[in-house]
Amino acid sequence: MMKNEKKGFLLPPAVGYSFQVIVYLFANHLVSFRFLLRTIITLLINVINWPFRVYEKLFINKKYKSGELEKAPIFIIGHWRSGTTHLHNILCQDKQMAYVSTFQSVFPDTLFNKLGRFIFEGFARILIPGTRKGDNVQLGTGLPQEEEFALGDKTPISFYYFWMFPRSIHTFFQRCVRFAGVKETAVDAWKSDYRLMINKALKDSGGQRFLSKNPPNTGRIEKILEMFPNAKFIHIHRNPVEVFLSTQNFFNKMLPHLQLQTIDAELLTKAIFDLYKDIMHDYLEQSPKVPKGQLVEISFEALEKNPQLSIKTIYEELNVSGYEKSIAFMESYLDSKKSYQKNTHQMTRELLAKIQSEWGFAMKHWSYDIPANIEFIDE
Repeated sequence: MMKNEKKGFLLPPAVGYSFQVIVYLFANHLVSFRFLLRTIITLLINVINWPFRVYEKLFINKKYKSGELEKAPIFIIGHWRSGTTHLHNILCQDKQMAYVSTFQSVFPDTLFNKLGRFIFEGFARILIPGTRKGDNVQLGTGLPQEEEFALGDKTPISFYYFWMFPRSIHTFFQRCVRFAGVKETAVDAWKSDYRLMINKALKDSGGQRFLSKNPPNTGRIEKILEMFPNAKFIHIHRNPVEVFLSTQNFFNKMLPHLQLQTIDAELLTKAIFDLYKDIMHDYLEQSPKVPKGQLVEISFEALEKNPQLSIKTIYEELNVSGYEKSIAFMESYLDSKKSYQKNTHQMTRELLAKIQSEWGFAMKHWSYDIPANIEFIDE
């Protein structure tokens, strides 16, 4: 255990969702009996939060629904476990960057209601553990977080519903990333909710340019450009072999704290293989449509080896000002993380062969070989 690590526990993001979304989720997805108590607690907190959500929706949200962004938003994309969180935390040291906080991601409509925020953020500070279960990343209510948790709070479109109902991960991907079978009115509502969330994040974090870190957007480039034609994208990629091992470890450690439904280990492994193929193929298909100067690609390996060079490349290729003013803050942050211990992984040669077979297209595209530090174990 890390020094001074605060213990705590996580609850499913449904604690802050609208009743409309709650009804959709529980009417269409089965709750496993072993998670019945967790479900009851989640719904109880949701009911307690209800009047605060209603107040903010009626009297506060309208202030943030309109208005164009002064600066082009930046979207960090890439498959899970590819370094998106690390890069997001580094770039958020730039004072101009606005972001969705962990608290906003769970209670997006209890953000500017003073009494509601005092109550729920106070409880969240007590309950949230010091580090994330899957990878030891620091947690805190005010720290940067990916917005996918909040995107489904009013309109039932969020890929992260799968954390609660993992058996439907494929269905959620098709519906919430590819928008398959979703009515245009629902897509428009999702876009409106997204803009609202961004405007509130700008106010809440005090930044001038919104910086997103949201892996599902790796497959939504076209939709993002429909909303923000001048949007800038940073795609970070990592050796697929390490991505698989890290994703498997992360899911295995995080799901027990968020799920409301059991899932077979074999089914979860298949979902990991399918998810990578689907979202990376979508990225490779959509990324050429990004206008010149609005997309930069970096590797996790390069970011680890020379973070200053990778960061400078991002600012220069996307024509974003502020590098010289912010690099000292970023270097200070990087120095504070030097003691961070990454998870170690082992694998069988059979698993390696499957990864090469299933994800070989990505290894070829980004010129990845078998990592030298992989430790093989017997079958």
